[in-house]
Amino acid sequence: MGLLIAARAADAPLPPLTLPAPLGGEPVMAAAGARVLDRAAAERAHDLGFPSIAADGYRDLLAAPGADRTVLGLALATALLDAGRAAEAEAALAAVPEPRGAPWRLRAGLAALYLRKRAEAQAQWDALKADELPEADRPWHAFLTGALWDTATPRDMTRANQFYRQAETTAATEIARARFQLAGEQVRLRLGHRPTDAELKNTKENAQNYAGRAIGYQFELSYAVMLALAGREAEAVTRLQGVLVAIPAQERAARDELRFMLGLIGDRGRAGVGRNALGQVLEGGQKPERQRQALQLLAEASRAEPERRAFVAELDRLVAARPPHPILENLLFTRAQFALADKDYARAEADASAMLRQFPLSPLRVHALVVLTQSAWEQHRFRLAADYARRARFDSGGAGSAAPGRLRTDLGVLEAEASFRAEDFRNAADAIAAVLRDLRAELEPRRLAELMFMRVLAEIRSGSGEAARVLDELAPDPAFDTVSRWQAEWDLARALQLQGGARAAEAQARVQALLAGPDPAALPADLRARMMWLSAQLAFDNGQPEETVRLADALLAAPLEVSGALQGGIGGIALHLKARAELGLGREAAALETLRRLRAEHSRTDAAVASYLSEAEHYAAQDKIVEARRALIGLTDNDDYRANPYFPYALYRLALLSERLGSEENLREANRRIEELIDKAGADHELLFAARLKQGEIFMARNDLPAAQRAFEYLVANFARRPDVVFAQLALAKCRNAQSASDPDRVHTAAAQLLFEQLRDRVDAPLDVRVEAGYNLGAILLREGKPAEAVLVWWRDVVNDLFVGKPAAGPGAKRLYWVARTLNDLGEACEKLGRLDEARRAYQLVLENNLPHGAAIARARLQQLGAPAPRPGQ
Repeated sequence: MGLLIAARAADAPLPPLTLPAPLGGEPVMAAAGARVLDRAAAERAHDLGFPSIAADGYRDLLAAPGADRTVLGLALATALLDAGRAAEAEAALAAVPEPRGAPWRLRAGLAALYLRKRAEAQAQWDALKADELPEADRPWHAFLTGALWDTATPRDMTRANQFYRQAETTAATEIARARFQLAGEQVRLRLGHRPTDAELKNTKENAQNYAGRAIGYQFELSYAVMLALAGREAEAVTRLQGVLVAIPAQERAARDELRFMLGLIGDRGRAGVGRNALGQVLEGGQKPERQRQALQLLAEASRAEPERRAFVAELDRLVAARPPHPILENLLFTRAQFALADKDYARAEADASAMLRQFPLSPLRVHALVVLTQSAWEQHRFRLAADYARRARFDSGGAGSAAPGRLRTDLGVLEAEASFRAEDFRNAADAIAAVLRDLRAELEPRRLAELMFMRVLAEIRSGSGEAARVLDELAPDPAFDTVSRWQAEWDLARALQLQGGARAAEAQARVQALLAGPDPAALPADLRARMMWLSAQLAFDNGQPEETVRLADALLAAPLEVSGALQGGIGGIALHLKARAELGLGREAAALETLRRLRAEHSRTDAAVASYLSEAEHYAAQDKIVEARRALIGLTDNDDYRANPYFPYALYRLALLSERLGSEENLREANRRIEELIDKAGADHELLFAARLKQGEIFMARNDLPAAQRAFEYLVANFARRPDVVFAQLALAKCRNAQSASDPDRVHTAAAQLLFEQLRDRVDAPLDVRVEAGYNLGAILLREGKPAEAVLVWWRDVVNDLFVGKPAAGPGAKRLYWVARTLNDLGEACEKLGRLDEARRAYQLVLENNLPHGAAIARARLQQLGAPAPRPGQ
């Protein structure tokens, strides 16, 4: 619906009316990048010891349309197992669709074990094939094996510890190793056999007999675990607190283990003893592994207020400590994670960047880059997000990456969509091509089809001219399903349509070939209906009205079971297109009948409203202004249409038509229609600029110059960033200049002169504007008694700088008129200054360049000066 504002809107033709595509336009690509970020955030939370946060993220992803229920269901179950929510994990696994392979059995075994269903856990372990597990699941398989030995009857701690160590040593990162150590501790607390009274008594006596010695502290730990397994957690907490009070300062290792056990058993709430004990381990523990485990437990317990605020404050203190904390990289990253969740982007970026700078080889490096990517994405800084995603993708393939192939694929998709959203379509197309070329094996079929579609879309919007070739190369690929392929064809055809000419004909040929091929019957009816509409629209755009009528009739007759939204619109759009084609064929009676049918059968659609504008356009093109106005008044006087988005355009066109009639009464009506438009459309409507500009011109035509000045000044002040504001500035300059006749203080003259000077010198302004401004500037100087300065402006600034050597003016360009006036007035000024050779040269340029205005004057002046008139082009 946009309007092209010409230098004088009164001379511009009525803008052509084309309804938007059915259902509001083109199919849009899925927000793959947003899904990748959400999935990356959930994976990052899980990797860093926030399994409950990860579980919430996976649930949100599973709720999205088209979610991969197998991959995300397994990820959710894993996070829930880590969070100690085995029953929920079992339910999540039950929702995973068949077939269920080794990864499912592994998690089902862990869930059964945590729910004390050891026989079922053993059965799942026996049934799964370890060599079918992905690399990232191998440590968990070792862990389950160890846990089964740990809970067997009889218990085999030697083998249990062997597999626990295998899980730790094969883990990809230090954080993962710490997680497995912690999981082993929790297995003993959750799943160990309930001790007998005799076992409790014997362990307690051993702890007392060896009190103050290393073995005694080991017995104290065992006794605390046994009390917890017996359901006597409060007694275990009291016992551990008593031991910690008496332990000597030099027994740092034992103290850390006792505190850590107190943290596992005790309350980890705001002021809980468990939380305080973990805080002590985190701050001053001897082993970095235990400190990382304490950090994970505290972070998981700090998801809500007031614990969250207290935890972040503790992180601040530990990060600022000197000398640097032993696990500073983990502290920085954890704080960045919390800041990102709180939308404190500056803190998140500062901490992630500090971690990358201080620990360039950290296994958390990729995670930190993804935090930076997500921060930039959420702030809509998409170009920066693409850069960070690219860096993360290059780093993700190295050692220590838990799932380098999948992660690199996801980051490639993220880079592509971030580039796309930044409108860097060339880089987006290249990024997708790289993913399709290098990582195709890692892509799920649905994601592969999405990327193929997105690749075509990026090529279209990059303007490379390669979109058709790329689409033709992708079309035979079996992964490029029919719907995705046709959506890509739709976008390509729409893009070619907008280019017009031969490209529109190419679009028409592609669409017709598709509709005639074997695939259409397999298409969803909605997409087939849109393609049939596009075929008819392209025929109309390509100047084939007979074909348009035929295709529109075929669309109207097609037995398509389309959705309700499309059903209500496609018939009206087809009838509107048919009527316009009939008008083009000169079949006015048939066209009017088609329009009547449209308004009767689809009275409340956009097509019905647009039909009034099309009818008015048809009459206006024949100078039947009265009939054109009657058609528009039929629309504007109908209250049912006042809320329609086309209604303001009807008011605008009615104002233009009233202005064309030219009488004072018509000009007043034109102004009234514009005021109604402004009141109806509001301050943000795209027509406001054009309407106010036209209103100023109407005031000029009525000689109400102060009112015109106010209208133009409003536009200059409120639309300063619009490229076409130069037209309002030119109109304001002319308005001020027109008031200079009664301007003894030269206020209007000075203002007009300044505006003309600025417009003449604006390199971003159209040449039409600059030339007209230059002419008027010279005219002011001449009127002010400065003919020499006027001659200089005209020769140097208009003729030499803006005319000689410049591209030829296209149809409708006004600068040739102003150049002709400039040269003729220049010649006359030179004559008065006695510079006759320059005068002759000015007149000769009018004739040599075959300027359409002023040739007769130039020829007559040359004859009077005794110079021969040159032939055009000489």
